[in-house]
Amino acid sequence: MIRVHRIIAVAATLVLLLPAAAFANVMEYQLQYEPAGDGVGALLIVNAVLDPATALPQEVSIPVPDGATLLWSGELLGGDPSDDPQRATTTSEVDGVQVHTLTLEQSHTAQLELLLPSPSVSGDRLNADVSWTNVGEEIPVTASVIAEAGASDIVIEPARAGDVQTNDLGQTLHPLERKRLATGESYVIEVSWTRGASAAGGGEGASSNSLLPYVIGALVVAVVALAVVVTIERTRARRNA
Repeated sequence: MIRVHRIIAVAATLVLLLPAAAFANVMEYQLQYEPAGDGVGALLIVNAVLDPATALPQEVSIPVPDGATLLWSGELLGGDPSDDPQRATTTSEVDGVQVHTLTLEQSHTAQLELLLPSPSVSGDRLNADVSWTNVGEEIPVTASVIAEAGASDIVIEPARAGDVQTNDLGQTLHPLERKRLATGESYVIEVSWTRGASAAGGGEGASSNSLLPYVIGALVVAVVALAVVVTIERTRARRNA
């Protein structure tokens, strides 16, 4: 099932320090980075997993990288993604880092789906990086990278920490090493790979006149396409995690 409504407005913006309680019950943060994204930008999913003994409802706070745009926020129920309840967030700033806070009512796992700036592409080589900073107490962080179909000569830092998985679309999931981050420390992911012919695109000899209608059309449908494709990518990533 494809979730219909994905892009939500932030409920309120608060430039205040969050109470420590908003971070206290988080046992682990989980990052999943997809640099190639949907053609509009890179995608990042951030999960916050609460102590299962925590009574609900419970507020949970999730830091996000610089330049991130919130696409969706809510709870993971562990079944059909279309059943996952969407939750509004408030935003604040903690030590220069933007933080989204939402209330969990049914589940102990919160999720944010974020749009990040597009990766750098030089010829057929893609390069991208993301830095996620912990502003709460020391906590474990796990991460993974989704490489696009056809990618080769894949280089990822930090080191891979598990078997690579491939889905039916040819994308590969690369689990990375688990780290414990102290307050203020960052989990930095750097990726580089050679793109396949279909991903690199752009047949030679295409004229600027033939490209112009395509670009205009892409701009017209950008918002709708972004909402739909992000939904598909989120479902695919969760089923193949």
